[in-house]
Amino acid sequence: MAGTLADTDLLAELFGPGVYLSGRFTYTHSILGTIVVIAISFGVSLVLRAMSGPPRKAGPTREEGIATLLVAVALPAVVHVLMDLGTASGVEVLWPFRGTRISWDWLPRFDPWILALLLAGILLPELFGLVGSEIGAKSKTPRGRNGAIAALALIVIYVGARATLHGNAAAQLDARTYRGELPRRVAAFADPLSVVTWHGVVETPAQICTVSVPVVDTSRFDSESAVCVHKPEESPVLAAAEQTQAAKSFLLAARSPKASVGATEAGTEVVVRDFRDVAVEDTRYAVAARVSLDRVGKVTREEIVWASKLRLR
Repeated sequence: MAGTLADTDLLAELFGPGVYLSGRFTYTHSILGTIVVIAISFGVSLVLRAMSGPPRKAGPTREEGIATLLVAVALPAVVHVLMDLGTASGVEVLWPFRGTRISWDWLPRFDPWILALLLAGILLPELFGLVGSEIGAKSKTPRGRNGAIAALALIVIYVGARATLHGNAAAQLDARTYRGELPRRVAAFADPLSVVTWHGVVETPAQICTVSVPVVDTSRFDSESAVCVHKPEESPVLAAAEQTQAAKSFLLAARSPKASVGATEAGTEVVVRDFRDVAVEDTRYAVAARVSLDRVGKVTREEIVWASKLRLR
């Protein structure tokens, strides 16, 4: 419960993109929300402990047992938030006091390598236990402890390696030019399968580019292979759209925002989406801000929409 309760904010998807944007990685993933998760999980643990009756064998005192329960629910709740901070999603850890999202960009949203290490830490000791029981060997350590320690140690090493490779990828992106322009901002996002290939987003004065970054053989990195799109020029229409509540909310969460301006029968439509979603090909949970204006530049409609349903790219 303590390790998964924070992800109940995924239910926000059922209520539309606007609720998803404001609810995902905010309330339950903040410091305040983590404290609440710990309190709820600890309370449920105490209730279940009381319902189970007195222990059947000698063990730690009741006070020691309570301390163990508190540590047991606090660790997974905190690690959950730390793991999400390691992704590119962005977490409002200081909600409700500050709306800034923090992300380290070390890990993909779903990492099959971490899942494989966790499964190995559970299944391999079980396999060795079956073999040992067949030959009559008895282990003196608690069942599964060594496998858990080994799996968690390997995960820490793996995340550390990802963090180092992320720094290398960002440095490569920052050291090149793109269509003759120097980068203003760069971001490198992890690939779910390849540890040595990263997805880069580069913003220059006039364009935003996406490019794959190999971090092992740096000589293979060709900045001219980047796919670049021009940013729209500053205009009263774009300025009006950026002042809407929908755009402001989106820009607080977006990592690499890119606006598109297009003409409609009633006037103009401005769409702002996050190029991070383009780089990592995140289509299911990608959202965007859409603002409609009339012919005189007055806002007639503003909303948060699913990016997959957008006309402007």
